[in-house]
Amino acid sequence: MTPYGPPSPYAYIIPVPNDCVGLIIGKGGETIRMLQQTTGAKIQVAKKEIEKDNLRNVFVEGPPEQYQKAKDLID
Repeated sequence: MTPYGPPSPYAYIIPVPNDCVGLIIGKGGETIRMLQQTTGAKIQVAKKEIEKDNLRNVFVEGPPEQYQKAKDLID
């Protein structure tokens, strides 16, 4: 299950270090909104971190070209 409902063939998960999540979200969510507008993909950050790994999942949903664009910008 993704934050947007049942998984689609275009749902991807990118693990991100917990201390970098704020950079993806941005002040007031401005960066994540910009990422979504720029790529056309839906992007959401998990609220809870992955235990023992200090990572949080970033969910990206969109066709492969949108996903790749989002992944490149997140990286």
